[in-house]
Amino acid sequence: MTNDKELYKEEIRQLMQDPKVQNLKNFPQHNGSNTLRHSLAVAKRSFELAEELGWDINEHELARGAMLHDYYLYEIKKKGYTAFHHGTKHPVTAMNQAKEDFDLNDKEMAIIRSHMWPLTLLHPPRSKEALLICMADKDIAMKEFARPGINLIKKHSPFH
Repeated sequence: MTNDKELYKEEIRQLMQDPKVQNLKNFPQHNGSNTLRHSLAVAKRSFELAEELGWDINEHELARGAMLHDYYLYEIKKKGYTAFHHGTKHPVTAMNQAKEDFDLNDKEMAIIRSHMWPLTLLHPPRSKEALLICMADKDIAMKEFARPGINLIKKHSPFH
């Protein structure tokens, strides 16, 4: 495997310096997280998955896809969207908004567009990078959704 962790970290560092990426912290995510924190967690997990699977990936495209996969720039509750509506529509919104604000290639746009598959049935991941981000996003979202229950169990557990 030729994945370069330092190159990946540098891509993330560069994105983190952009005020438009920093703006993601102003948008809530699952259970008290924010979109910037969520995107960073997805970025970290997607690279970990690539290493675990031994997949050779494009670090630049994986980093950009992970950091911009939820670049939809709105608060779900303020929009009045149901979870299903947001889940099926935000990949297109994120892709279009990211395309406006960043110089994305076709593969990076496809990564963002497909990250909610299989909910977005007609837009499956078509690259290793897209599949990694799709899997990492679900893994991180599940952890974020489960956090309140886990904290409650820890608080009341006689074993902790």
